Amino acid sequence: MRRSLALLALPALLTAANPSVREFTLKTPDGYALHGTLTLPAGHGRCAAVILAHQFRSDRAGWAPLAQQLQSRGIATLALDLRGHGQSTLRNGEAQAVGTDFMESAKRVGFDQIPHDLELAAAWLRKQPGIDGRRLGLAGSSVGALSALLAAPKVHPIAVLALSPAGNAAFGEDTEARLKGAASHARSAVFTLASEEDSGAWQNSKALVGLPGVYAKGVAGKAHGFEFLPDHSDTMTVFLGEYLRKRVPAKPKAEAKTELKMEAAPATASPAAAK
Repeated sequence: MRRSLALLALPALLTAANPSVREFTLKTPDGYALHGTLTLPAGHGRCAAVILAHQFRSDRAGWAPLAQQLQSRGIATLALDLRGHGQSTLRNGEAQAVGTDFMESAKRVGFDQIPHDLELAAAWLRKQPGIDGRRLGLAGSSVGALSALLAAPKVHPIAVLALSPAGNAAFGEDTEARLKGAASHARSAVFTLASEEDSGAWQNSKALVGLPGVYAKGVAGKAHGFEFLPDHSDTMTVFLGEYLRKRVPAKPKAEAKTELKMEAAPATASPAAAK
């Protein structure tokens, strides 16, 4: 009899342990319908959360290995299809998807608006039940990483993970200066990962060396963006998990100066020293 009751209760227990998955759509000021997935781990109360911004010609599914690890640590994830990608290809009701050429796509779709799209996503996320809006992180890959870094001063994330931040040409000639300014003003813990032979991404990472809270790691080879996930997702998960598990006051920006400072690589660090 007891065994029968236990078996009857098992489906309910399994359902309770499953994460809550919600599909959503956000409308940008210039007319894009952005689609995404919000996943909340079960049984963790109000969760910290990470907004995930993918790379060019990819979509939100590319983050699956990292998203699953974050969720296993009780961290919610908001995976977004960036404008022109995945399901986010309608602008004012008309199809406007990326093509094979990066710069042509960037101009037509408006990659320079992606940081604002991430701000929009963060504002929406902070209003959702089960989310601790004081404990947000940003993670980006390639153009998504550059966008996450540029969005950080207005999003106020506790931590930013940037895989191969690249795509400067889509954001204007002063992108590197804006990138350094954003990293300085955001006062977030920043971890960049780039290959030394990936010139654009490695140059952006090195530009941040010496700024408070920034650790720029270089690795040998030409791996870019999501190619780092198989070998480095554990490190990424630990970085985000260690910072986001800390509760912060309602104004994370004010506390970031004292609580979120990471050991920065020396300003004159060589690529080998930044590994």
